[in-house]
Amino acid sequence: MRASRRSRAVACLLLAFAAACARGPRAGDPAPSGAGSAALVREAQAFMESYANDLRTGAREAIAARYDSRGAYMVGFGASRLVPADSLRASYMTTWRQPASFEWRGLAYEPAGTDAVVVTGQFAWGRPGRAPMVFTYTGLLVRRDGRLRIRLEDEDPAPPPPSAAPPAPSDSARGR
Repeated sequence: MRASRRSRAVACLLLAFAAACARGPRAGDPAPSGAGSAALVREAQAFMESYANDLRTGAREAIAARYDSRGAYMVGFGASRLVPADSLRASYMTTWRQPASFEWRGLAYEPAGTDAVVVTGQFAWGRPGRAPMVFTYTGLLVRRDGRLRIRLEDEDPAPPPPSAAPPAPSDSARGR
């Protein structure tokens, strides 16, 4: 229940953030259409697929180039900070380690204007000789210089899957 509330809160914050970052409509701008939203979602899907490929192949330069030139908000474990683009690049070029495997799971895409998409889901990060770690993911992709870029990422360990329903209380637990 707590994770669900947190996910909704993050999604609401992302939508508000996207609305604040996006350029508002101007006179003469075409209204967003269903076809425009569908094209934006397809573009975001292709971005995320190639992002996964870059992660799997350890393409450090390509990964660093996916982030907004203004930097990116890194959210997780109850904190948020704006990390400058040069710091992100330095991290990918020096300390970042390529996963043994990488897989997106259940990504959903929500257009947040004509040039922004909220992406939610999970990913499995493979580790040599151990089970993959599963994380929840929320990202905000914004168009900069004609291409989608990551402006915000929230990555947290996924909660364990729900177990079977708890056993019914025994008579002694009910005070009988």
